[in-house]
Amino acid sequence: MPKAYALFQNNLVDGEKFGNYVAAAIGTVFSHGGQVLVGAEDYDSREGSIPTRRTAILEFPSMQAAKDWYECAEYQAVIHLRHEATSEGSCQILDGFVLPGA
Repeated sequence: MPKAYALFQNNLVDGEKFGNYVAAAIGTVFSHGGQVLVGAEDYDSREGSIPTRRTAILEFPSMQAAKDWYECAEYQAVIHLRHEATSEGSCQILDGFVLPGA
């Protein structure tokens, strides 16, 4: 079964509040079978541009698990901390796929 990914891209404006968000949110990720693959504050863009400086990629066992995590009451109770700690930002849930022939 293909995995799924949550891709976050944000500009940080309040590091303390963002730290509180991470501390509160990380347990919700793990409780839904997720793990953190990437947490980067900078990047080396080789093509195009990204308007944000901070990127995180979470991996989940399935698209449903990723959606369940994002919509769970525990995560929704702390999501405001991310919104308050960042200016411009986005979150996408991406469906993984299996490469043909793999």
